[in-house]
Amino acid sequence: MCSLIEGFEFLFSNKDVKRFKGKWLMTINKAIIRAELYSVAFVRDYVQFGFHCETNDAGLTAYSKPLVTLNGIQYSQEDTGYRDALCGLIDQVVEDVQTENDDSIKIMFIGNDELFIRPNDIEREILVEYAVFKCGNTFQVWN
Repeated sequence: MCSLIEGFEFLFSNKDVKRFKGKWLMTINKAIIRAELYSVAFVRDYVQFGFHCETNDAGLTAYSKPLVTLNGIQYSQEDTGYRDALCGLIDQVVEDVQTENDDSIKIMFIGNDELFIRPNDIEREILVEYAVFKCGNTFQVWN
């Protein structure tokens, strides 16, 4: 489930998010298209991504361990070179974003590299939220 938070207004159901998506243009699907990924920060048990957008910088925090495809090779947290692959996305420009049934986030970069965030079964049991997107005053939460 994805929730969108604007200022102090909280939306918790998928129905509400879809109804208001046209009103708020800063959802992840709109905000980071053509944005450059400028940072990847590893913080204890999560990863933060910084995007330079046209109007505001945006941040995506992944509490679920993301998968990354770089130069046609997919990396998971267990793989050697995983952190290097995530950092290899820095300076790349976002071409498209897909949020399939609000169950996952797939960010595609120009050149076919990808960042994919979807919790596994264990993460679904222990995480309250698996990703948070912030752009300006808008927060989008996946749980």
